[in-house]
Amino acid sequence: MQRSSTSWLVLWDAVRWGAVALGLMCAFGGPLHAQSQAASSTGFDAVYGEGVDLVLTDAARFHVTLHSQGAGFGVQRGKFDGAFTQKGWHGELVFVRHPKEEKTRNPVYEESLPYVYGKVNAHHALRIQRFKTETLSEKYRRNGVTVARTRQVGAVVGISKPVYLEIGYPEIPYTSLEVERYDPEVHFSDRIYGRAPWVNGLESLGFNPGLSWGEAMSFEFHDSRTTTRTLEAGVQLDAYVFPAEILAFVDASRVHFTFVLRYAWGAQWSSKGLGDVAR
Repeated sequence: MQRSSTSWLVLWDAVRWGAVALGLMCAFGGPLHAQSQAASSTGFDAVYGEGVDLVLTDAARFHVTLHSQGAGFGVQRGKFDGAFTQKGWHGELVFVRHPKEEKTRNPVYEESLPYVYGKVNAHHALRIQRFKTETLSEKYRRNGVTVARTRQVGAVVGISKPVYLEIGYPEIPYTSLEVERYDPEVHFSDRIYGRAPWVNGLESLGFNPGLSWGEAMSFEFHDSRTTTRTLEAGVQLDAYVFPAEILAFVDASRVHFTFVLRYAWGAQWSSKGLGDVAR
């Protein structure tokens, strides 16, 4: 009788301590396991939720440019140099108006095309630059913004296309029209019918080399890590070897300084494999 009672006590103690152990496992085992899984997730995976955090190696984009004296477009191709720096090539073509340009029209012939009186050349700037982009602040959530600073240094080629106008003969009312290259010493407003088609003058392009420098802040806001949408605001300085003549009645300048706004569509990817270690 004594032995049977002792056996039941031993069995009861085993069940009791087993229940305590099971409770401890349920209380601490789940969170520890979840914490381990969370620790294995990368920071980029937490933001983008893509499951795999590759080391990005390459990037490219196309952008449109608005600046304080015109507009244009460009492309950019770069490679990552570490986690927060990108370097590569930047190309851009923009047209540049003179700040004093004003369009006018022949008051007698309303169907004529408007023109800029005194404009002798349509000026374009072709920039080929090296760029460096440094990330200042990364995204901390999926719909966040990456803030970066970009600097571009390189060459610029000023491309000047002579302006051609339709000139009326003999006087108002004209009996004939002739397409002629604008000459401020000969063509006065009463003889100008309107602007000639843009293709006139392409055979007489002028080229003016120089140096170019730009500085901008960029804000990338797309919710995918491999697709980029970027808004960029900054300044641009072009310095030419020869003065770039645009208007006839003002002094031509070698230096053009503009404020720039760019919107870019791009992509970034890894030339390595899925087995690479995430940065």
